[in-house]
Amino acid sequence: MATFPILKTGAVAQYPLSRVNSVSTQAVRFLDGSQQTYQLNGAGLRRWVLTLDLLDEAEVSAVIEFAEQIGTGTFAFSDPISGDTAEKCIISGGELDAALVDEMDGQIVLEIEEMR
Repeated sequence: MATFPILKTGAVAQYPLSRVNSVSTQAVRFLDGSQQTYQLNGAGLRRWVLTLDLLDEAEVSAVIEFAEQIGTGTFAFSDPISGDTAEKCIISGGELDAALVDEMDGQIVLEIEEMR
């Protein structure tokens, strides 16, 4: 399985880092008007928004090449907060924003979603 590339610093992300856990729930309303809500599918799914700055050309091209290789397929991503590996992730929307502003000033913004 493909794995998201690691930066030259040894990290997969930089601060500020945004991570969201989403949980599916269902609510049941009873005849007496009371309601009970419960969680579906066990643990929630995670989504990370990565904003990578001050990358060199090699790092920018490695992430772009990885995204082109994966396309809409799945890959493993190491959660930068917990260190756990999410085995089945996608690049949200299948796209990323990349720019090489100056010689050591590449920027990439992408969103990674964990799938079931």
